[in-house]
Amino acid sequence: MKRIVLLMLLILNSIVFAIDDIVDKDNMHNLIEGVTSTRFGSDRASTIYDFAPLMNHNTPFKLGVAILDLSHIVDNSYLNPDGKRKLAFIPKAFVGLSYGIFAFGYQFNLYNDLTEKNRPVAHSHSFSFGFATQKYRLSLPFSFSFGNPRYYGGKVTLSTTPKFSFMFKSGLLDEFTMSLHYGIQLSTVTNNVGGTSIAPMVIGGSLYGSIMLTRFDNYPVQISLPVKLAFYYGIGARWATIDAGYADDALLNYLYDDNGGRSTDSMYFYVSLPAKFEAKLGAIYTYIMPRLMFEGKIYKTDGEYNLHYGAEGEMQITLVENITFGLTIFAEGQGIMRKSSNFEIKNAFGGGLDVWGIFRY
Repeated sequence: MKRIVLLMLLILNSIVFAIDDIVDKDNMHNLIEGVTSTRFGSDRASTIYDFAPLMNHNTPFKLGVAILDLSHIVDNSYLNPDGKRKLAFIPKAFVGLSYGIFAFGYQFNLYNDLTEKNRPVAHSHSFSFGFATQKYRLSLPFSFSFGNPRYYGGKVTLSTTPKFSFMFKSGLLDEFTMSLHYGIQLSTVTNNVGGTSIAPMVIGGSLYGSIMLTRFDNYPVQISLPVKLAFYYGIGARWATIDAGYADDALLNYLYDDNGGRSTDSMYFYVSLPAKFEAKLGAIYTYIMPRLMFEGKIYKTDGEYNLHYGAEGEMQITLVENITFGLTIFAEGQGIMRKSSNFEIKNAFGGGLDVWGIFRY
């Protein structure tokens, strides 16, 4: 039961605020530590198969395939310049191979605007290599996105987000992760603005640590604080968030500010403060995780600051040893917002639901 719960947490606990957590691209340990199984839910469908038993081989040799973000495969959250909503088809898929402690993954994503006929499609490709042991984890992803410069702000975008994790299973700290981020975009030049010889770039990094207040070893409820903080600096970039992991990033042109001039440097930072409460009783496992996140976007003469709030909860039930069903609910909103010297209280709120099941065979 403990192994089943651990596997579920690794695969499913991926709903976060941060920009650099593209789970299937960045966390090869999901494939390395997974067992032969098939999962299907309203958010994603995936399967992992270990060929080692068929080959009479002791070292695991696994293939993993997933279709991601099923609930958002058709999207209308983007706006045209005239204020009308776009309708877009945004499929995401992942395939990976692992041998022993090593794994290689590839993630594909495209953005197809359905509101205009014969419009070119933007697409992204992510390649990642990683390994996972009991104490250490490493992933080295490289992502590329491509968009036709006549229709998209960026024609080529490159990013990489290597991550190294220390795994601690005693004391207060349960896990510690260091991440680096680099992104560059060859944006489309749409007007004659000086200083466009330097492509907009982003450099930065993040730290993550899970502080354990109680553990199942000694208490019926496990309480932890999975804290994360990050800082990114945009060099000549309008936003310090260049990431080629998803094709729709090509929609953004990082060269220009609101007035059409060459954008200055920018900064972006956030601090995420969740509190996770877990409980298990026999075949039932559940958790709830309220959280706050403070983020800031700093420009040459301006700044914007936001306080986000949210909650996530899940219940799993394992009716028989190899079948688990679950329900994941999440919601988030934006509380207090400050732009320049003006404060606003936002009531925007959104949520989602994922009903899923996993069969291990």
